[in-house]
Amino acid sequence: MRDIRWTRSGSLPILTILASALVAPVSESASPDTSEWKCERCPFANGYQADLTAGASYVSEDAATFGDATGYDEKGGYLNVDGSGRYAADAYRLSWLVEDLGLDSRVVEIEGARPGTFDYRLAYSQIPRHKFDSTSTIFTHASDNLLALPSAWTFANTTSGFTDLAQSLVSQDIESERKTLEIGGRYLPTTPFRLFADYERQEHDGTNILGGSYFTNSSLLPHRFDYQTDQVDAGIRYDADNGYLKLAYYGSFFQDQFLAASWENPFVSAPGAESSALAEAPDSNFQQLMLTGSYRTTALDTSITFSAAMGRGKQDDALLPYTTNPNVITTPLPQSSLDAEIDTTNLALTVVSRPFPKARVKLAIRYDERDNKTSQLPWTRVIADSFLSGETELNVPYGYDRLRLNASADYRLFDTVRASAGYDYTALDRNLQEVAEQTEDTGWGRLDWRPNSYLELTARGGVSRRDNNGYDESLAAGLDQNPLMRKYNLAYRYQQFGELSASASLPKLPIAISARAFYADDSYSSSQLGLTDSNELRVAADLSWSVSEKASIYLTGGFEDIDTQQAGSAGFSTPDWYGDYSDKFDNFGGGFRVAGMGGKVDLQLDYTHAIGTTEIDVTGGGGPSQFPDLKTTLDSLQARILYHWSEKLEVGLQLRYENFSTDDWALQGVAPDTLPTILTLGAQPYDDDVWLAGISFRYLIGEQ
Repeated sequence: MRDIRWTRSGSLPILTILASALVAPVSESASPDTSEWKCERCPFANGYQADLTAGASYVSEDAATFGDATGYDEKGGYLNVDGSGRYAADAYRLSWLVEDLGLDSRVVEIEGARPGTFDYRLAYSQIPRHKFDSTSTIFTHASDNLLALPSAWTFANTTSGFTDLAQSLVSQDIESERKTLEIGGRYLPTTPFRLFADYERQEHDGTNILGGSYFTNSSLLPHRFDYQTDQVDAGIRYDADNGYLKLAYYGSFFQDQFLAASWENPFVSAPGAESSALAEAPDSNFQQLMLTGSYRTTALDTSITFSAAMGRGKQDDALLPYTTNPNVITTPLPQSSLDAEIDTTNLALTVVSRPFPKARVKLAIRYDERDNKTSQLPWTRVIADSFLSGETELNVPYGYDRLRLNASADYRLFDTVRASAGYDYTALDRNLQEVAEQTEDTGWGRLDWRPNSYLELTARGGVSRRDNNGYDESLAAGLDQNPLMRKYNLAYRYQQFGELSASASLPKLPIAISARAFYADDSYSSSQLGLTDSNELRVAADLSWSVSEKASIYLTGGFEDIDTQQAGSAGFSTPDWYGDYSDKFDNFGGGFRVAGMGGKVDLQLDYTHAIGTTEIDVTGGGGPSQFPDLKTTLDSLQARILYHWSEKLEVGLQLRYENFSTDDWALQGVAPDTLPTILTLGAQPYDDDVWLAGISFRYLIGEQ
């Protein structure tokens, strides 16, 4: 469980681990040497302790944002159970935890260990996600993940002609849930060897929004999804006095329950194109073998760490046909599945040495290769399930080689001052992309000053230059892109950045203060179209004051400004419009805690205010010169009162208020038929005003 960690571990087959957990602990004389095993947060020696909390709460309103990741998404009452426990006997430890057992955000964990022999962990968790509860749709989910139209439906060229729309709409929340199961363990057969194995399964299902287009018309669809991922991580580790060696296997296996998302088109369509389909994420797997190790030598106090890994990813799901329209005659697919295969190679070496008592030097090199062996084949494109494009196109199996070099050193100039500097170099070779060769050089320096135990100041800054061997405009044009456009991750960039931080603990007052500031400026001076400039400023500060042994106050605040400039072309030529984007975020918070009021009562109050604003100004292009501001505001207040009824029983009262609102012109007042060529789900900006009130009873068992 989260509260207990052992500094050494190994693994055993899970059935053996579980069987060992159920038998009586062996005596210390029968167990292996445990002198090197240390429990980092063991609360007590032998014995048992636990706490159980049962409570009830009431939520005042339905609110997707309030219930996102919490489970409190609907108005009404909730029952909940929390608890934790620990057991220790001789050389055996067991701990368990349950959180929010009555909610959709529940967590269950069990951990056990016999130090020097084995440890194990079982965990289960759920996370509910709620995006919109203001949405509605005309579609119903039929078999094979088909979204079907109402039995009575009048087709039209625009939404104004949907005479059956109003009576066909039904509520459809956009929400999902992720469930995670984890099983793992460590086993120590002999002192130098450790075995480990971990398994995780994630299941993710729900409804999201998918765009289904047809020529100039489109429908926003309540797309149902259901997929899972299984991950396995297992291996063996050998520990020596001067280092270790570890051999591990990693496997990831993804499976989608649906091959395609299909829907019936509510707009007037060509004969045979009444329904369409999009492929779902294909089933795939990735497997990797990794060898890692470390060696320490007294020569110059040097540590050498290395890793080498080779992996392979594969995907061979059956491909969908070119079109669902039986009236369009196409050539056969080049092959029934893509049969994609990617080999990966990762090599890394790091050397850290201390040539002088006041100096430390670090050198690191890393090489990564992505060898995409997927065949490049000719394909025929069908436009909107209606007619052939008349062109043959090739799929693009991207790949790359990347080399990273890092060198840094730090030196203690004085007893109170330490200076650091570093240089980072990255070389990237790509295939089938507009920039084949790209390099990036970064230099940075840092200065730390700590004149006494109460004050610490840090300053860091540097520059970075990303360059390339030229932009392949012919390749961009072949991909139907404006040859003057530069993708921001491939373009030339010159970056300057700086950071300041300070922390102070006043020697005569129980007050601690910290502040941080960061600034970065990115210039894309060689880009005629695309992102041309970006700068960011972040400032944050915190203050905490221990008024007394039983009372404390804290304040937090900060802001972030991100400004970007972009150039575009409406005529597929030189720049004829420019956009300025400004994102501003401000936050403020504070609270206090008081313990032992009247010897029985603890009080806690927390408040948070946050606001984010986006301003968009456009020059040229024939459109609006200024868009309405996008704005998000959050006010959150939480109050908790804990009454110590007795040594074993505590009664808690909780009151929580949250106001979350957004101004979004893309959603405001947009009903399903507001846009002539787009059938929407009618999602509206958030405007949630929610209260939660609850009471809980916590009972303590055993020695605390």
